[in-house]
Amino acid sequence: MKFYRVNALILKYWYIASRRLDRVLDTFYWPLIGLLVWGFTTYYISDLVQNNKVVDFLLGGAILWTVFIIAQTDIGIYILEDFWSNNVFNLFASPVKNSELLASIAIFGLIRSAISFLFLILIAYLLYSFNLFKIGVLFLGIFASSLILFGWVVGIFVTGLIFRYGVRVQSFAWTIGWLIQPFSAVFYPLSTLPVWLQKISMLLPTTYIFEGMRNALSSYSIDWKSLIISFTINILLLILAYAFFDSSIKNAKKKGRLTRFLE
Repeated sequence: MKFYRVNALILKYWYIASRRLDRVLDTFYWPLIGLLVWGFTTYYISDLVQNNKVVDFLLGGAILWTVFIIAQTDIGIYILEDFWSNNVFNLFASPVKNSELLASIAIFGLIRSAISFLFLILIAYLLYSFNLFKIGVLFLGIFASSLILFGWVVGIFVTGLIFRYGVRVQSFAWTIGWLIQPFSAVFYPLSTLPVWLQKISMLLPTTYIFEGMRNALSSYSIDWKSLIISFTINILLLILAYAFFDSSIKNAKKKGRLTRFLE
């Protein structure tokens, strides 16, 4: 892997993001709208149940979920930019390796996730006096890191689908994360789900992160076992996702898809 090629691709994505209104909205506007809706809703709920922890749990879930969504969607969408602009052939005609392509998008997504994350934490503190840093900067960073890692896993898998089946599956780039949300215990504990759904949820690293976040906010202690499980699942899934991505590109090259716009 050559850093100068990764850096060149990061600059490319920066130019795209800084000159596209929809990319700016993805970073600030939509996360802010989501936080405002959940913030005012949780304040209303907390008045009904007289439980301030409701605010902590729902706002914390909303902020951390944004980290995952941005990391996940960026990988698929910035790959799709090359399909939409008919630039796929040019990209793969260059010396860029698959690992460099993913590394550049992952790093750029990490930067965007961090910006949105800090922005939402600031807004939550100013509007709702909610300080997510109270669980500790280190632990918060660990939670966010696991979510970003899983976002990369899902994004790489979706990108593999796009190279294998074409842009007709492009909607997965911005919808698959929301399909995962109901099973990730983002806003409610795992115990609220039916037993059969709990078994599915326990296969997702996100479940352990959000369960751990609620535990940290309520007891100010960290469930290290859950964190280790989440990272272990992430690493295994990352290996499988990259293998699928690499196989999909080889399949696309073999069938000549890279020489034309995928339909």
